[in-house]
Amino acid sequence: MRTNDTVIQYRIRATQLIKQTGQAIGNNHQPSMKEVAIWLVNKQPSLSRATWRQYRSALICFFEESVENASFETDRKDATALLLSIDCSKCQLHGVNTSSKKQKKISEAEQEKLVTYFVDTPAIRHSLTTLAWLLSGIYTGLRPSEWRFAQLTTNSAGANELQVRNAKNTNGRSHGPTRTLCLNNMTEAELTIIRLHLANVASALDAEINALATNAGFENLYHHCRDRLYIANRTLWPQRTKFISLYSARHQFSADAKKTGLSKTAIAAIMGHASQETAGTHYGRRVSGRGGGLRVSANQADIARVQQLNAHRSETERGDNRPHM
Repeated sequence: MRTNDTVIQYRIRATQLIKQTGQAIGNNHQPSMKEVAIWLVNKQPSLSRATWRQYRSALICFFEESVENASFETDRKDATALLLSIDCSKCQLHGVNTSSKKQKKISEAEQEKLVTYFVDTPAIRHSLTTLAWLLSGIYTGLRPSEWRFAQLTTNSAGANELQVRNAKNTNGRSHGPTRTLCLNNMTEAELTIIRLHLANVASALDAEINALATNAGFENLYHHCRDRLYIANRTLWPQRTKFISLYSARHQFSADAKKTGLSKTAIAAIMGHASQETAGTHYGRRVSGRGGGLRVSANQADIARVQQLNAHRSETERGDNRPHM
C-alpha cells in the first residue's frame, strides 16, 4: 500500500519524466500519457532495473490520480498497459547513468579539496548549501531524502539527538518507522553545520508549502545541490569517470563505522537497515574508512529492534533449511 510520502515522491518524479519526454520529442504541447510511456520504454537500456521499476510505478500512480476527463481514459489505459507489459530484461544491472558512476567513498584529501572549493566560491548559488549537505551526510550517514523529515532534538539528559524517519520502512527494508542518532561525540562545529543544513531544508519546505516559487521545495533544493556538487567534481577532477555524490557521504559513513569497529547490529541501527548484513554488502568498505572515530552512536531501542528482526530471520532460515519429512 502506498503511503502519502510515496505518492508525493511519485508525483514529483512523474512530473519530471513528463517534462523530459516533452523535451525529447520536441512537441510544443503536453505529451500524451502513451507518449511518455513509449519514451520511458525506449530509455530502458540506460536504466537500472530498480530505476525502471521506480519510474514505471511513479508514472502509473500519477496517471491514476490525474485523469479527471473521461476522454483521456483510453490514453491512460493504453499507457498503463504498455508499462505493465514490459519487464526489466533490457535494463542494466546497475544502470549506466546513476549509481554506476557514483563513488562509494570520500577520502580526507578529497573532502578537503571540496571544502576549499565551496568556501572559495560562496557567491555561486548553493555552494555553501551543498557543502553543508555533504558534510552533514558524512557526519550522520543519512540518505539525502531522509533530511526532509529529520529533526535535531535534546533528550531528557540534555544530549543532542537526531530524529530520522526511515526511508525504506514501507517495503520492509528498515528496522522501523524511525531511528534516533545520538550525537554525544559531535563537536560544536559539526553541530553548527548540521543546524545550518536543517535550516536550509526547513526554508525549502516552507517555500514548498507556501508555493513561493515554482523552483522551490525540497526536491528542487536537492537537485540544485546535486548539480552543484557534480560541477565541483568536474572542476576538481576532470579526468575521472566516477564522481562524488551526496549519497557518497552515506557510503563514507558506513566505511568509517566499519573502520571504527562498530558491530553490524549497531551500524544497521544507525543507518536504518532491517538486516545487519546490508551495510556490509552494499555500502562503503572498511578499507576506505577513516580512523578518527564516529561522532554518532546508536539508540538502544533501535539496536534491540535490529536484534529482534535478525533473530527472527535466522529462525526462519533455519526452518527453511531443515529436511522436509
